[in-house]
Amino acid sequence: MQIISACEILGIDARQEYKGKGWRADVFIPNDTRPIAFEIQLSPQSLSKTLQRQSKYIQDEILGCWFFENPIPKLIEERPDLPVFYVEDDDNSTLMVNLGTRRKINLLTFLENFITNNIQFRPIAKTNSTQTIKLVFYEMTCWKCKELNHLFYVATPFHSSCNADIKPEEALWESNSIEYRPEIIKLATDFADNRPELNLKLVQIKERFSHKVGKSYMSFGCYKCDSIFGDFYVMDAKMGVMYEIDSISHIGQVELMETFELDIPHWCFPEDGHFCGDH
Repeated sequence: MQIISACEILGIDARQEYKGKGWRADVFIPNDTRPIAFEIQLSPQSLSKTLQRQSKYIQDEILGCWFFENPIPKLIEERPDLPVFYVEDDDNSTLMVNLGTRRKINLLTFLENFITNNIQFRPIAKTNSTQTIKLVFYEMTCWKCKELNHLFYVATPFHSSCNADIKPEEALWESNSIEYRPEIIKLATDFADNRPELNLKLVQIKERFSHKVGKSYMSFGCYKCDSIFGDFYVMDAKMGVMYEIDSISHIGQVELMETFELDIPHWCFPEDGHFCGDH
């Protein structure tokens, strides 16, 4: 009903339970330049079965768009030949569409923009130049001098220029930790300087030589004696606070010194019309 309603708003002809050659669409838009078949799949369906049914639309040069209630097993990442989206109710009983795992929009907004080709597949995600970051601070005692240090990690995703989520581990770029980026370090140090009552003793981040691994690399180290903190012990300390609700945290904006294009296939919905990867 909402698909038909959206088409009526757009002045687009839409037909329910439309039969073609070996296929039947729940809703079909017989557009001369971009015909679309919408399939609403509430019962479980395998990836191979979905691809088999999708191939019939591809043969007839029809764009098949699928709404699923539950994830398709073995569908690891978004792909251009299979527009699959997951629908769920929000707290206000509004139907929401998941663009993969990276963004949610209401169903009517999705339909209006998908039908008019304002939602397109892109193999890369371009980072937005302005990012809102949440830092969480945690404690670690230096193994050598026994001084208490405060470390931090990025607890929120970055965002692409189309506002899709980019997980911190996907946003590493040239570094092996997003926390080592100068913009993130400055956000942490500015917060520590502006909140002296917290008495944060921030670790020092720089390249150090590790006798254990036999090479130098960027690392957390003691603010007092400069001893290197091994990655295993840093991760162990971090895991100890990830689910604590009373950890010290800070939300702030950073301006990236440069934007990056990451190999993240996704369905791109830029509200300004500039798709990821377009120059």
